[in-house]
Amino acid sequence: MNPVGAPVSSGSDDEQRHALSEKLFHQLDESVATLWADAKRRPFWRHVVSKGVDRDLYRLVMLQIFHYTRHNAINQAVAALRATPDDRALLRFVCTHAREELGHERLIVHDLRSIGLIGREPIEDVPLPATDALINYLYGVALREGAVPRLGYSYWAESIYEHIGPLLLAARDSLGLARDNMTFFSVHAEIDVRHAEEVKTAIRRGVMTPQQAADVRRVAVTSLWLTIQLLEQAFHSACAGQEGRQ
Repeated sequence: MNPVGAPVSSGSDDEQRHALSEKLFHQLDESVATLWADAKRRPFWRHVVSKGVDRDLYRLVMLQIFHYTRHNAINQAVAALRATPDDRALLRFVCTHAREELGHERLIVHDLRSIGLIGREPIEDVPLPATDALINYLYGVALREGAVPRLGYSYWAESIYEHIGPLLLAARDSLGLARDNMTFFSVHAEIDVRHAEEVKTAIRRGVMTPQQAADVRRVAVTSLWLTIQLLEQAFHSACAGQEGRQ
């Protein structure tokens, strides 16, 4: 019996790595589906699907997405520090994705300005606690553990649209949004299909031990859980703000 973290030696290396990655994909899909199922039972999701989104809630949620999105290119690039020059395929993935993520928060600024939810002044709203925790968690993973564990975050984040479709439709219908008001989501929906496949390829190449597989799954679960908490905190904060104005 192999110790945790040791590559399995029986059979060919390619066969063992294929089996390991396929098992990991199954586990990731199960974990991600379970977390989204839980999110759908929580107040934010139930409110949005049943009653829609008002301007205050939409602004607050989008600003939380703005806050963590503007760090994604950086913490993706930081993850390269734990790689070696021989990890060329993994480094190519990290550097390419960091470049492609750069500046996406500007799409959120455009979208919020297009419907009058922010002006031309700099954004001064601070991240909510869950947003701050997510940002710093991803930096911590990148700095301490490197690019392979961070793939757990990329795995669910690049395939998020199959889960949040009802929320986007509710926001569109509630606020009368057009495609030009939702460029952040429309652009990502197009490129994330390719990105999701690239993440799977990176996992197949980079995950070589059961311990690495466990690390990828842990980061996926923790980062998605924090994201769901972000949505819940935004909902409760918006509700508190409305009660304070009454």
